[in-house]
Amino acid sequence: MIFSNENKAEDLNAGTVTRISGELITVRDQSLKKMMEHIENGGELPFKTEGTYIFFAAPTPGYKENRASIGPTTSWRMGRYIPFLLDLGVKGFIGKGFLPEGIPETIKRKKALYFQALGGAGAYYGSQVTAMEAIMFPELGPEAIFKIEVADFPLVISIDTRGAIFS
Repeated sequence: MIFSNENKAEDLNAGTVTRISGELITVRDQSLKKMMEHIENGGELPFKTEGTYIFFAAPTPGYKENRASIGPTTSWRMGRYIPFLLDLGVKGFIGKGFLPEGIPETIKRKKALYFQALGGAGAYYGSQVTAMEAIMFPELGPEAIFKIEVADFPLVISIDTRGAIFS
C-alpha cells in the first residue's frame, strides 16, 4: 500500500488525512461469514492476506473504468471478524463508524490500522477505483469478495498502529 503523506504504516498518526493507492479487498457480512467457513473447512483464499487492507464495502455491479460506486459499510457489524482477519495477517481495515468494544485494543496489539471512509461519498470513491474483479462468492452480487485497485483514495486514520484513536 502506498500512502500519500508517509512511507510506512507505522508512521501514520490517528486523525491524519491520507490518500492511498494500491490493492484493497472488499468484504461484507455474508462474504466474511462464508470466507471464515471456507478457511475453517481447509479452503484456500485467492488472495494473500499478509499485509492486506480490507475495505468493508459492496461495490455497485457492472463496473466500468471510473464508473463505479463504492461506499463504506458500517464497521460495527464486521467487528466480530476482525480478530480472525488480523490473525491471517491483515494489516488494516477501512469502514465507517465505531468498532465494537475490545476491537480497538486488538487492532493496537496487532499494530494494524483502522481508516474511516466518508459515508455518502460512494460515487466519488468509485471514481478512484482503477480495476475491480470479483474473486470469491460471485453469487452474492455486490456482497461478493472483490479485489479492487484504487488511486489517490482519501481516508482518515481513525486508529493508528500505536492504538491512538481519532473519532
